[in-house]
Amino acid sequence: MKITINNNFIYKLFLLSVMVGNTIAISFAKPLEMNPRNFSIPYRIFIIIFSLFIIYRERKNISFKNISIISLVVFWGFYIIKLIYSFNNYSFNQEVLLSRNEDIFRILCMVLLPSIALLCINYSKIDFKSIVKYYVTILCSLLVINYIYGYIKLDHIFSTYYIMYGHIGASLFIISLFLLLFCRKDYKSYFLFFCLFLGLFNVIQSMARSPLVAISVCSLYMIILKGNKKYILYALILLLLFIGLIILHEQYGNGEITSFNRMYKWIAQGDTSSRGPLYSKAIEIFNSHRLFGGRILFEDGVHPHNIFLELLMGTGILGLIIYFLKFWPVVKNAALFWNIQKGNIYYKLIFALFLQYFTLVQTSCNLFNIPEFLYFSSMIIGIGYTAKTQEV
Repeated sequence: MKITINNNFIYKLFLLSVMVGNTIAISFAKPLEMNPRNFSIPYRIFIIIFSLFIIYRERKNISFKNISIISLVVFWGFYIIKLIYSFNNYSFNQEVLLSRNEDIFRILCMVLLPSIALLCINYSKIDFKSIVKYYVTILCSLLVINYIYGYIKLDHIFSTYYIMYGHIGASLFIISLFLLLFCRKDYKSYFLFFCLFLGLFNVIQSMARSPLVAISVCSLYMIILKGNKKYILYALILLLLFIGLIILHEQYGNGEITSFNRMYKWIAQGDTSSRGPLYSKAIEIFNSHRLFGGRILFEDGVHPHNIFLELLMGTGILGLIIYFLKFWPVVKNAALFWNIQKGNIYYKLIFALFLQYFTLVQTSCNLFNIPEFLYFSSMIIGIGYTAKTQEV
């Protein structure tokens, strides 16, 4: 008897795995008092195997005519060559040298394979409505458990950097706001408002600036998408109130909310949280190696904390062009993400989540350490490519 596997189930499971699987994986270690690698490594192996499975099933979609796949493979091949060259020709701290093989493994297995798999999928056949329902429910449940655990243990359940902790809440806020604006009939309003404020509270509690900036950018995108002057007015009022709240907090709040302190210093004083010297050093390296770039990382393993400067410093103008060439289907089919009447409404939510992580990589992390940015990038590219090859 021939066993058949439902394609819709496979794609739904894979997309949920790359969208929220990492968040689930990093939520077990602390409550169980175990090493986070006990959960992150099995998750990585699962994604590698699943990606290979998707690539095999959709191998007919891998074509030399697909500019995004070519750009993806050529760039990361170039990046690995530059990484090896940098470690062999520049000085680094000893602990940084030990990470070389892990970096190459991460690029090949956690960046390249899942990204190619995501580019192969036919997104016109994906049940995004069902996926988003699971997504918002999982995030809400994890954050509820997080605060119950926090009340008991005075800690949070996620073994992650404080900025990424804030972006878990930002994701829930963005999804909830999108559903309230465009899909409210499919959900209970009180549930979405609960998720909205739960996500916002998590953003503020994280003490990070990046998630606050991200939800502001994504909220503006969704309000523009809504195209209602009333909502634009509400947004302007909320923005002014928020800025006023930051100023009042600076004057009378005794510095109790760290993220507000950082926002105030950024807005009023242009403070970049010690990133200024990194930016200057990256520009200096780029100016000495404009075409192919110079070293991939600084001596201590730190990166420039800005995706454009990191690309220019490490891979030069050539690398920058090759990297962003993969987004050509997104540019060519921009109406799918900016016109509410075009395509599946949930395509706009995927684009909003991409914007969140695109905002993050302007100030934090490096090119291959934020899987969500890489995966949402490939998803919007895949959506654009699907629109190009058939009627959406």
